Amino acid sequence: MRRLALIVLVYGGGVEPQAHTAAAQIAAHVEAGFSDVKYDGFLASGAVSFAPTMRWEHPRGRGFISARGTYLRFESGRHSLDASANGSWFVPLGSSRRWRGELAMAGGASQYADIASFNHVVLESRVHLTENNHGGWAGVTLGRSSFGSEPRPAAVLAMGVWLLRTNKTMFVSLDRTRVGDTVYSDLRSSGRWQEDKFVLEGILGARFWSTGGGRGVFGEGSAILSFSPVAALVLSGGRYPTDVVSGSIAGRYISLAIRLGTTTIARRVRPAATHSAGSDPVGSISSDIRLTIHKQLGDDVRLGVYVPGAQTVEISGDFTDWQPVTLTRSLDNTNLWEATFRMTPGMHRINVRRDGGAWRAPGGTTRSTDDFDGEVGVFTIP
Repeated sequence: MRRLALIVLVYGGGVEPQAHTAAAQIAAHVEAGFSDVKYDGFLASGAVSFAPTMRWEHPRGRGFISARGTYLRFESGRHSLDASANGSWFVPLGSSRRWRGELAMAGGASQYADIASFNHVVLESRVHLTENNHGGWAGVTLGRSSFGSEPRPAAVLAMGVWLLRTNKTMFVSLDRTRVGDTVYSDLRSSGRWQEDKFVLEGILGARFWSTGGGRGVFGEGSAILSFSPVAALVLSGGRYPTDVVSGSIAGRYISLAIRLGTTTIARRVRPAATHSAGSDPVGSISSDIRLTIHKQLGDDVRLGVYVPGAQTVEISGDFTDWQPVTLTRSLDNTNLWEATFRMTPGMHRINVRRDGGAWRAPGGTTRSTDDFDGEVGVFTIP
């Protein structure tokens, strides 16, 4: 079924870094379940759903490629097929970590029995501004969209802001879409909250200033309960508007599915630049800051950072979407700072900062350079 789009991320012992090979990561899962669907202009119908998903991530976080397919088999015997893929590549803008550019491409096709078929291909360019635990972006999308006829030009102007608060993410966006003679504006707000093995996601929005694209309020929500590292129960539902770019027909639905997989497979690629402590002219792994890793139930991982004499300790990494997270001082050891994160098996990247100073790669990790010629620590969750 339709997924919510959100701005949504072992060996730690010893001080000396160990040499590892950088690895791209491929995560895959499949959802299978039952749905009740009502497209606008059609009767409501029960359906069996099957939806595989795969995502590849660059070993240094420079980009990703994801693909998804959905098959629905309705009570009438008719079926619908939908397939889509998208990818993004991120580039630094200047020497500041605050600014980053994004180039993206997306495409897809869908068909409902012999009644309707759609396809689209678009290119997108965005500029991102990140500031601590909040940020914003603006972008433009250009391409074409077809609905059983000749292609029509598609264009989207969009902007958005986001806010990260530990286990909560909030996002607001505004966009203006034109495909042929159809034009409309959407204002969306979305949020994500996670506590242990339970995740809530939601979208609330409104369509206005529309010609041919409909008007009104829409909203979707989902609840995800993980009961093992490779399985989860997903309950979702709501109403979504027509998307004339991808060809999605407005409708409402409720769905209950089992998600299986979420498997990460490492693919070997060219090793990233790594250095021994004290041998790097740019910087070295900090020997007075050490990372410890404790695997817990499910995907929960407790990270501890040993920092003698620190007053505050922060970490950022791919598992925090590179937003700083302040750690809590251990009650048993005043030099140990800790926090628990939900992390998938595979390679992860991390930086540590003490007392508002420079970001450093902690001991117990492999040092590698990032896209800004800075240092980042690499570690692995088995």
